Amino acid sequence: KRFFGVMLAASLAVSLTACGGKKTSQDNAASTVNKEVTAEEYAGTITSNADVYKQYVTLPDYKGVEVSVDRSSLTVSDDDVESYISKLLSQTATTETVTEGVTASGDTVKLDYSGLLNGEAFSGGTATDASYTIGSGKFITDLDQRLIGLTVGQEYNIPCTFPSDYSSSDLAGKDVIFVVTVKSIQKSTVPDLTDAWVAENASTLGVEATTVAELRSYVKDYLTSQAESTFASDKYQAVYSKLSENLTPSGYPQEELDSLVNTLKSNVESEFNSYGSSYGISDLDSYLSQVYGFESQDAFNDYAVEYAQQYLLEKMVLTLIASNENITVSADEINDMGAQLADYYGYTNYQEILDNYGNEMNSEVGYEVLYQKVQKKTSEISRAMESQNGLFGNHNPTADGSLNNYPVEQKDEIDLTVHTSGKPVHNMYLRGFTGGTYQGNYWSGVDQKDFADAFSEADSGWQ
Repeated sequence: KRFFGVMLAASLAVSLTACGGKKTSQDNAASTVNKEVTAEEYAGTITSNADVYKQYVTLPDYKGVEVSVDRSSLTVSDDDVESYISKLLSQTATTETVTEGVTASGDTVKLDYSGLLNGEAFSGGTATDASYTIGSGKFITDLDQRLIGLTVGQEYNIPCTFPSDYSSSDLAGKDVIFVVTVKSIQKSTVPDLTDAWVAENASTLGVEATTVAELRSYVKDYLTSQAESTFASDKYQAVYSKLSENLTPSGYPQEELDSLVNTLKSNVESEFNSYGSSYGISDLDSYLSQVYGFESQDAFNDYAVEYAQQYLLEKMVLTLIASNENITVSADEINDMGAQLADYYGYTNYQEILDNYGNEMNSEVGYEVLYQKVQKKTSEISRAMESQNGLFGNHNPTADGSLNNYPVEQKDEIDLTVHTSGKPVHNMYLRGFTGGTYQGNYWSGVDQKDFADAFSEADSGWQ
């Protein structure tokens, strides 16, 4: 889970001043806390941060890490495309408030409810005009399922039992009564998929298409791009997970760790202040318990520290790799990503974000750019075996020990790179088969002469 999303998304709704006093580039040269810097100045913080981070962690050998990555996630099916388009259609659905009828699974209803334990209302169990989608699972299972079949306007006493592992020990396993009145139902009508609908809604939905056929092509390309990004991220995460297995830092830059912990706490508190009432929750302890499953604020605080340490360890490793590989971030790259964020969050441009939240955002956005660049570099230089019906197909042995020679899915590209300390003089065997030509449904072997010719002395660029 990326900490970036937690900090940035919340900071665009709640000012970053919640993080504490902001740092400027002149405040403390040794500090690794995000500073107010210009986009041009950010690159310098990569080097200065690396100088600090190397005091806490020794960078492991990241160039020869071997990992296995599932390539099947790259497949985008027609069903995936239609499912995505269905979501787009749902975004333009029209709704009508109905004050009569009977509830059904999937209905979004407005209701009043009051939970009673031994005849007494319990904390967090009462709400008025709450909006709830039946079947969403946000209520306990008994209550969620027993909202089906209720007549609008009628009061019901619904017996429920809290799960034995419920986060609140006061309610876990207890029998309660919820007094419920459904006041209305939101009925949605989803439009049909037509050329006219595409042309009318393309701009609002952010798609480049005017016909159904163009929309399907656009969505296929978009989902493929997203799948490739996800695959690259999975590949990097597999590498980092392998790197961090035996990685124990000697400590953390305390000021930055404290800043991250405070940011996470502030964001959750701001979220409670904004949305707690919609859950019928009036205190932070109950919010942490019912929404996040923490038994107490102390339990949440412990989680915040652990979460921040995990994030900071990855940041230290990633920054040191960037320093080793001479990876930097330009002002143009920061401004380009800033423009994307401005568009996503509804700002006029990136400058408006900076005007609202300060140049500390350049540090935030700059690190996200750096993260993506190091992710790409690390994936390129690792020994990643892309598996499961992937590069070489599914060649698992059958019951009689023979191989399943399913067709290879990739053509005319590098499927596997093997790093050696010198030029090989013999055939290289990879998990029981010799590299060669795939014909029909089988790999053909390469004899010693062909192999030698392929890596002849005349080929000074062997690899």
